[in-house]
Amino acid sequence: MPELPEVETIVRELQPRLQGREVVQATVWDELLVRFPGISEFQKRLLRRIDSVSRRGKYIVINMENRLTWLIHLRMTGKLLVQQPDDTRHLRAKFCLDDGSGLWYVDMRRFGDMWGFYPGEDACLGGFASLGPEPLESGFSAQWLQQQGVRRNIAIKSLLLDQKVVAGLGNIYADEALFVAGINPGMQASSLSQDQYVALTGAIKDVITAAVEARGTTFRDYRTADGQSGSYQQRLLVYARKGQDCCRCGAALAGLRLGGRSTVFCPHCQPGEQEVCEGTAEEEGCG
Repeated sequence: MPELPEVETIVRELQPRLQGREVVQATVWDELLVRFPGISEFQKRLLRRIDSVSRRGKYIVINMENRLTWLIHLRMTGKLLVQQPDDTRHLRAKFCLDDGSGLWYVDMRRFGDMWGFYPGEDACLGGFASLGPEPLESGFSAQWLQQQGVRRNIAIKSLLLDQKVVAGLGNIYADEALFVAGINPGMQASSLSQDQYVALTGAIKDVITAAVEARGTTFRDYRTADGQSGSYQQRLLVYARKGQDCCRCGAALAGLRLGGRSTVFCPHCQPGEQEVCEGTAEEEGCG
């Protein structure tokens, strides 16, 4: 599923194409796509000028004329494309713009969501209204992360997947950051030292920055708005590499499940007892 680097890549491609354009026709074929306010009203509300395109966590945030916000979450397999796909079997919606261009929304598994809301309608937004700090902004710090960890009886990997703790981080980059920091993903979050939280925070920032520069990670479904693949999969150190040799020490990478999510780590480079083998994270779906 697209995580922060993938969504950021899509937003950077959409911003110059959409800013100042007007939606002249909105057509939604999938009744499961629109979460608020209903398909008919949603299609009417979107017929206006686009002021800006940004990101919050894993959400695409399109600010429109007269304070309307068009909010999009791609979930597992959603794609927002600036060209009509050759294969239209999973085409769920189309948005025509005043310059003759358009946006096509494709979603094989139909998990994606869209909202069209005004100020005061925030109750419809679910997890979006309670997102934590962005990992590359000043509000996210070792002190903040440790404060969240000491009060939770939860594995550190599961803590990182909680979108109230850090917005936009998912399964891929949590595994990668924990490896870079040398922290076992199953350790209880409250047991980590201050130095470990400092190392982990730095690792998260470094991994996310590098992944954004690589335009995200593509295994199967993720594509940029231009339909291209990301390249960070070529640089993954542990994610999806269970049983392969560790790039640092040569030991076989191990796997376990935490909070229902597959997790890969190096038992040698990430020592420590797995004090918590399960944990519940309030996550919007992982990578």
